[in-house]
Amino acid sequence: MSRRTFIITIDPSSPMIDIDGLRSFITTSQEIVSWWNHIPLVFLVTSDLDADGLSEKVRPFTGKARFLVMEVNPAESEGSLPKPSWQWIHNHSRSDDQVGDRA
Repeated sequence: MSRRTFIITIDPSSPMIDIDGLRSFITTSQEIVSWWNHIPLVFLVTSDLDADGLSEKVRPFTGKARFLVMEVNPAESEGSLPKPSWQWIHNHSRSDDQVGDRA
């Protein structure tokens, strides 16, 4: 399997979200190689799972809330973020073979 970076974002209007459980899964799971969470309810994760597999892992924490899991290309990114955010994003581009550090 190849490691890929995904964005996971959840509709914040739902009271059913188990954000603590989701955060715990992302930060401790062996299936998540590295993660980023510099914007509330937006996670970038690096994993060997595909989008379907990652969605199945996330679903128990979302209740009936809408959520999105989508592969991203960190090398093609732009926005207004602090330097540590950009460092993580650029260090996890598809061309970087050094993915593996837990953020």
